[in-house]
Formats: sequence, structure tokens, C-alpha cells
Amino acid sequence: MNMGKERLVSICISVAIVMATFIVSQAQVTGTSEYSGRATGIASVININGASTTTTVGDTCPLPFRGGTSTVTTSGPLITGILGTGTIVSTTSGAGLTSQSSSSVSDFLLNAGGWTIRASNVATRTQCSCCDIAAPACNGETNITGLSVTDPNGANFPVTINGQANQVVTLPNGIGTITFNERTSAPGSLTVNGMHINLTVGGNTYNVVVASSHSDILCGSLVITPSDVNISGRVLDTGGAPISQVSVTLSNDRGQIIRSALSGMDGSYQFTEVQTGQTYVIQASHKAYTFQPKAINLLDEMTDVNLIGTARTMLGFSKK
Repeated sequence: MNMGKERLVSICISVAIVMATFIVSQAQVTGTSEYSGRATGIASVININGASTTTTVGDTCPLPFRGGTSTVTTSGPLITGILGTGTIVSTTSGAGLTSQSSSSVSDFLLNAGGWTIRASNVATRTQCSCCDIAAPACNGETNITGLSVTDPNGANFPVTINGQANQVVTLPNGIGTITFNERTSAPGSLTVNGMHINLTVGGNTYNVVVASSHSDILCGSLVITPSDVNISGRVLDTGGAPISQVSVTLSNDRGQIIRSALSGMDGSYQFTEVQTGQTYVIQASHKAYTFQPKAINLLDEMTDVNLIGTARTMLGFSKK
């Protein structure tokens, strides 16, 4: 009868290992990312009297596909008497399942042939994530404060920002447009420009983008990186009472014992610094109780891995 029960235990362990190995082979692939992102404070092309000036400031440059973080802070006049700003802060980053960018431009000023456009602050933010690997999601926002537009006579031209994407305001006399919260998107990609000014005044052209944020993410597959965690639990009888002085062992999928412990007065045991990403079997041994082995697929810290002992007298054995 003992041989029969030992054979049954052996079969249970083998089946548990096969099932847990299948589970870990599935769970190790969860999702990784490649990143693309960029944030720019001011990007402009201004042509006056046939002379073209291209200006790009507060530019983080493109984010490497492997991710990381890039931040740029700058300030100052850009084109004397025509284009200027206060402090510009631009940031782009990519890590884990998220790519994100932001840009903030304070005290913006554009003098376009007598038309003056000011803003206390223009800020944008974008973020793309791989929470759903099959359908990466992106979101963004624009915040503009202290906006004023005045004509060459100093009269205020009223502009109300409604917060909608790609809001276009047309200035009089066909001189051009200002687009607020300008957006361009694709799967896993979003670009938001706080303001895009496109004017032609007296034959001179002004094309200025203020506070641009771009985020892009490509979702793929990731193998979980192994790390060391703890496994803990209690040894209890079928009535829930603790059993002390029980020998508890942790074996790998090759049957090698790699950790051992004795349960304490409250039945508790613990294995420390066990590597994740593998399959293990926990087995308890005591002269007065029998225990079913427990197979686990270790992906993170595990607590309350309890082992239940059945008294040998209940199985027809005598205690010796």
C-alpha cells in the first residue's frame, strides 16, 4: 500500500511540473516596446524680404528606439523684434510600456508685420502606451494661457480657444490662420502642437509651431527578467491548526532540493532569494502527517503558500 501511495505522489509531482512548465512558458511573454518621441519648444521658418530664417529651439532631438530620457531647458529672444520667448522646457522619455513627451513655452511673442501674437504659456503633452499590446493607446493635451492677438492698429482681435483638436482661427484680410491643439495621429503615435501660426503679411511669411510634443511606441514581446524573491506560507492541519517542526523543501524542475526550512510554532516557513521565471515543487514531510506536493510557477513574490497535512491515522497509518 505504501508503494502505491508513493507512486501516486510521484505521478502527481510529474503532472504538476509539466502543467506549471507550460504555464511559465506562456507567462514569460508579456510585451515590450520600441520607442520614438520628441519635444520641441519653437520650430519656425520666417521669410522676410526674401531672406529665410529657420529656427528650432528647446528641441530634445528624437528619442532612441531603446528609450531613455532627454530634457532641454532654454530661453531668450530668437529673432530680435520678431520672435521671442521666456523659458522653454521640453522632455521626452520612453521606458517599460510607455512613451511620453511634453513641451512648455512661456512668454511667447511673434510680431508679424504689425500683427502681434502673445501667450503667457503654451504647453502640450503626449503619451502612448502598450497596456493593450494589440492596440496601443495614445492621448494628449494642450494648455494655453494669456493669449492675445492684436492688429497693426493695436486693436484686439478676439480669439476663444474651445479645447477641440485642430481648432482653426482665420485672421482677417486673408493673412492666414492660427491652429490650436493641432494633432496628427497614427496607430501607436501622436503629435500635438500647441499653436501653429501660418501668416503672410506684406509679402513676408511666418510659419511658427509653438510647443510640439510627439510620442510613438511599437509594442512587441518581452521575456520577464529573472529576479530573486521570497516564498512563504504556513503548514496547517485539516482543521487549520499550525503544525510545527515540519521539514519543508523547495525543489527545481530537475528534482534538486535548493532550499529547506522547518516550520515554526505558528506553522510558518519561508524560502528567501529564489529566482523567478522557473517552476518549483514544494514538499513537506512529518512523521505524523502526509502532504500533497505543490508545484508553483514563480513570477513574483509569493505569500500564503500554505501546506495542508492529513494525519496518518486518518489514512490508516499508525503513528510511530
